Amino acid sequence: MKRKCMLLLVSLIWYAGLFCQVPQSFNYQAIARNPDGTPIAGTVIGVRITILEGGPEGSSVYIETHHPETNEYGLFSLQVGTGTANKKFTDIAWGNGIQKWIRVSLDPGNDGSYTVMGSSQLVSVPYALHSQQATVAYPRLQKLTDQERDQISAPEEGSMILNTTSKKLNVRMDGNWYSVPLTLIAPEWSCGRPLTDERDGQSYATVQIGSLCWLAQNLNVGQKIPLSTHPSNNGIIEKYYYDDSDANGEVYGGLYTWDEMMEYSREKGSRGICPAGWHIPTDEEWKAMEMALGMSESDANRSNVWRGTDQGTQLGPVGGSGYHALYSGRSVPGFGYTARGSFEYVWSSNESADAAWRRCLDESSPQVGRFNTFPKTYGMSVRCVK
Repeated sequence: MKRKCMLLLVSLIWYAGLFCQVPQSFNYQAIARNPDGTPIAGTVIGVRITILEGGPEGSSVYIETHHPETNEYGLFSLQVGTGTANKKFTDIAWGNGIQKWIRVSLDPGNDGSYTVMGSSQLVSVPYALHSQQATVAYPRLQKLTDQERDQISAPEEGSMILNTTSKKLNVRMDGNWYSVPLTLIAPEWSCGRPLTDERDGQSYATVQIGSLCWLAQNLNVGQKIPLSTHPSNNGIIEKYYYDDSDANGEVYGGLYTWDEMMEYSREKGSRGICPAGWHIPTDEEWKAMEMALGMSESDANRSNVWRGTDQGTQLGPVGGSGYHALYSGRSVPGFGYTARGSFEYVWSSNESADAAWRRCLDESSPQVGRFNTFPKTYGMSVRCVK
C-alpha cells in the first residue's frame, strides 16, 4: 500500500537554467512551501547546498549555506558557489568523470535546524574547469505554473521548464517564454510493475504466477465502516478494517463481504470492486495459480480440505511466489474479528448457495485450503487478477 507520510517541513520547486558564462557559480531558485501547500512568504530562511559524488547518497565534496529572504510567493534565489562554504567551489573535481548530485536542505526557521529536501543529479558538469570552458548545469527539468515561472528573476536565455498550467515545455529566448507542445506517451504497463488504482491513487505490487497476473497485496479500496454496520448496495464500496483500526487497514488491506466485493453481481469473474481491467478471481483461476506453483490437478480439485505440498508456504509473506500473504484474519458479524496473524482468507467469485468458495492460508501449514463453508456475510481479503 502506498504510505502517505509527511516527512518534510516544506516542499520545493526547483528552477535551473542553462549557463555559458562565469565559471564560478550557478543560479538556483526555488519556492518554499508549508506542508499545506501555502508559500513560506517574506521570511529569511536557511538553505544548505551539498555537492555529492557518485549518487544521491554519495560522498560530500562541497557544502555551503545561504540565508535568502523569500518573496510573497515563497520564491528565493541564490548563487551556488557563493555561500559560506567549507572549501573553494573551484576545488570541486568537475572533470573527474564521477556523477555530481546536488542535495538541498532547508531551515525554514533560520535557526540551524535543516531538513534534507532531496537530491537531483546535475545532468552535465556545471563548469569544465579543467578546460576553462563552461558547459551546462541543471538538475532535471522542473515543474512550474505560469505564476511561478513569471516570478523567476532575470531568467537565463535557453532556460527550460515544464509548465503545469499549459502542459507545455517553456523555453526562454530573446527575453520571452516560448511554448513547445509535448506529446506524452506512457510506457506500456506490464505485470511485475506497480499498479496505481486511478480511483484513489493507491499503489499495489503485482506478480506473475503462471499465465495470470495477481495483485501482490490485499485490495484496500473504499470507505471504512464499523463492524456494527452491514454493507449495502448503495453505490459506495464499503469495507472493514481489522479491529476497526486504520493502522491495520494500511498493513492488511480491507475486509469485504462477498456481495460487496462482487458489487452485487452473481457473475463469476466479474470486475467487482477491482481496478479497471482487473477482476475477482474465479475458483478455476485459483486452481490454475496453485498448479503453477506445483500442486497436482487432482489435489487442486479437492474440496473442503487442505491440499498440496508447500504451496501455502510459497504464498506466504516470505515465500518465493511473490504473492506475500500477510494472514489478515476475517470479520464475523455479531462476533468480531478473528485470526489475524494466523490465517488468510481470500474470496473467489464462485458462490455456493449462501456461501462462496475461498482460499485459506494457515501460518502454521504449508498447504492451501479450498472451502465453501463460510457465509457471504463474513469479511475477508480480496486479491484481483488479470
